[in-house]
Amino acid sequence: MSFLTIPPRKGLFTTVKNEGSKGRAECYDEGQCNSDEEFEESEETNVRLIPRSSPIPRKRGQSIYDETAEYLKIKDAITSRRVSFADTIGGDLAHVKEFIQFDSDDENDSRWEEEEAKYRPKISEPTYRVSPEWTTPTATALTKSVHLNKVEVESVSPIEDEPLAFIVFVRVLNISFKKIVCVRSTMDNWSNYFDCPAEYVQGDGETDTFSFKLSFCPPYLHHGARIEFVVRYETPDGDYWANNFHKNYAVTLKRPNRVSME
Repeated sequence: MSFLTIPPRKGLFTTVKNEGSKGRAECYDEGQCNSDEEFEESEETNVRLIPRSSPIPRKRGQSIYDETAEYLKIKDAITSRRVSFADTIGGDLAHVKEFIQFDSDDENDSRWEEEEAKYRPKISEPTYRVSPEWTTPTATALTKSVHLNKVEVESVSPIEDEPLAFIVFVRVLNISFKKIVCVRSTMDNWSNYFDCPAEYVQGDGETDTFSFKLSFCPPYLHHGARIEFVVRYETPDGDYWANNFHKNYAVTLKRPNRVSME
């Protein structure tokens, strides 16, 4: 068995004969010739074989050397890019710049406030004063009440710079070195109340004076608002109360007049 098979000559090539004398005789296929004698009639006949399908001429491609040369040419023409940092050339990596939040002249600010005040609507703010609803005792009545009840409210005074606040002074009998004086107050008729300690002011050996501060606050900032309070005096011998003879002490907020801002 042969692994190499040679294809038959017939059909692969075309035979072309050229006659140099009287005319030209061509035989396109060996099978079309009449006999071998006609094939050998003229010794001057030129015979050549051409393939039936001639390859189409193609443009020669670039070799690897040409492509390399062209790549290097393009690479040299392109500017290379580099990343550099400021510190490599002696600079700082960070640059901090401070901005002033608001720059203005005092003169411009005052002018702006004056112009704004011209068009600002006039708002009337009520002024209040505190008014106690009990009569402070005299010195003789105070001394008698302190010895009898061990604790008594001495006086109440408004605070000059705080029209919604007042200060209360309490006198207690010095029956023990350890003592606590506190006030229990309410602004909603005892639905809620608060206890706060009183501060020591002075003493004369027989009695001591304490004080505490109370103030009106929203939503109880209206004419007729009331703060009620009582005073508790705690000692090792027992607790004593001052409650205005079971009526409680009360301070009312009043608005006597109205002042318009003009």
